[in-house]
Amino acid sequence: MEALLRLLELVKRELDAQDAHVRLGGRSDGDPCVLEYDLRPGCRVVVRFGEPPTDPEPLVQRLAELAWAFAGTVEEAIDTIDTTTARPRGGHALIDTLADLRDATEAAVALVIDRQSPMIWGCSEPGLGLGDRPAARRLASQLALLRERGLDPVHEASATEPRATAPEGLEQARKALQDAERNQPGGAARLAATTRALCALDDDDSPVSRLPEGDEPGLATKGFGGLYRVVLVFTRPFSPLRVEGVLRRALPIIERLVLDLPPLEPPPKGGRVVPLHRD
Repeated sequence: MEALLRLLELVKRELDAQDAHVRLGGRSDGDPCVLEYDLRPGCRVVVRFGEPPTDPEPLVQRLAELAWAFAGTVEEAIDTIDTTTARPRGGHALIDTLADLRDATEAAVALVIDRQSPMIWGCSEPGLGLGDRPAARRLASQLALLRERGLDPVHEASATEPRATAPEGLEQARKALQDAERNQPGGAARLAATTRALCALDDDDSPVSRLPEGDEPGLATKGFGGLYRVVLVFTRPFSPLRVEGVLRRALPIIERLVLDLPPLEPPPKGGRVVPLHRD
């Protein structure tokens, strides 16, 4: 991972860019200040400039040269990310479909969870770094500490300097939100809303659609396959009837993609050598 970070720093320096990061999933937003290069399907390096480049072609060529020079480093780092987030391989089509569903419903985030596992099977925003539901609940608890003090979690957790009276766990929350914002503008707010929505689902076995109210995000869900559930998180008002119609049409496609994913193998727990004594 350190080698990948060094590559991103080199890209920033060589291209005189404002920022460079790796994005998993999602689609290009067509920003003229951004250049992108596909490292492999579903994964690209994104370079942001302060203003649109006057001649982007040499920059794209140089970006490709750097990516090829560090091809082994990039592949190893992406494999590490895949393992860390426990996201099954072959899920790129599911990510793209969830991104389309997000756009069609004007949701902030679209994801797939199930009732028998803490796994998040797919998310329209992989850059949010949502590994699993327990991790989301921990982050939501850390952000709730700030709300109890009357502070805005996204603003406080994105601050460059920690407060002297910061509650325990705020540093982890700050890093999670900063990473989400770095991967995608507005990512910190999306991450905060999604963690609250997932907590609400954990606390309610029969969730129904609800509109955003105050700081509480809106929610629309639909189950499939007996275990799985598509979850749409909203940060602005939406039409439940329209969203229900879009969800119903998208569900067969999402179900097929989820059921086609390879099963997850639990990480090895390690072994223990037990000496056998002969009587």
